[in-house]
Amino acid sequence: MSDTKHVLISNDDGIDAHGIGVLVDAINSLDGFRVTVVAPNDQQSASSHSLTLTSPLRIINHGPDRYSVTGTPTDTVLIAMEKILKEDPPDIVMSGINHGPNMGEDVIYSGTVAAAMEGTMFNLPSYAFSLAAWHPTDFSGAAEFIRRSIHDILAFPLRKGSLMNINIPDGPIENIQGIRVTKLGSRIYENAIKEQLDPHGKPYIWIGGQGPTWQREDGTDYNAVDDGYVSLTPLIVDLTHYGLHQEMKVLERDGLPGDSDARDTR
Repeated sequence: MSDTKHVLISNDDGIDAHGIGVLVDAINSLDGFRVTVVAPNDQQSASSHSLTLTSPLRIINHGPDRYSVTGTPTDTVLIAMEKILKEDPPDIVMSGINHGPNMGEDVIYSGTVAAAMEGTMFNLPSYAFSLAAWHPTDFSGAAEFIRRSIHDILAFPLRKGSLMNINIPDGPIENIQGIRVTKLGSRIYENAIKEQLDPHGKPYIWIGGQGPTWQREDGTDYNAVDDGYVSLTPLIVDLTHYGLHQEMKVLERDGLPGDSDARDTR
């Protein structure tokens, strides 16, 4: 039996993005892996974990083991699992390398993270990779980091319902100081909404504005990347706040307030 691992690679920047090519080349350069690419046909940044339910989707063949889907990152992984690779399922899902960071609260919006999360929902070890610069210029360090470190990262078992979010500093490998295991940081957007006038004098709104500023806090993904380290942040699909869940037990009762037979179950 072959020990070769089948890796499904997707992203949110589209199948022709530079970052996904870097990730594919890095994994293909290593022994023990084979790759199938199934990515959005075009740019899908900030699409979060959305599915396309009101439009038909199409699969486009771009050559051996390379496909695009006319939908979101989540669509691509779902269609890969249920259609394209149904008879040849992957062992691992990787998403990226994203053109820009996915740190802090931005993971909620991220299509890159969503593709990995969809892999997690198929009970596959899943990893999201991002180049943590708003205008990334040099993926060479990220590629070399993946080649040197991916076996160690994959060897660490992910628990069911979890995924790994990885942010890598921009630039050559010499710029990378090491690896840190982190928690999500917190960012502050200012002037995120821009109101402008079109050539006909009609107002419109553009979401984007200035780039975010970040709160420096020890142990966060932002701090790690800002200090030149690769950030490894484990995430979970289960959004339940278990501490609050226990505290709210005081609200449990049979029936509703005002019912004559309502009974407090505390």
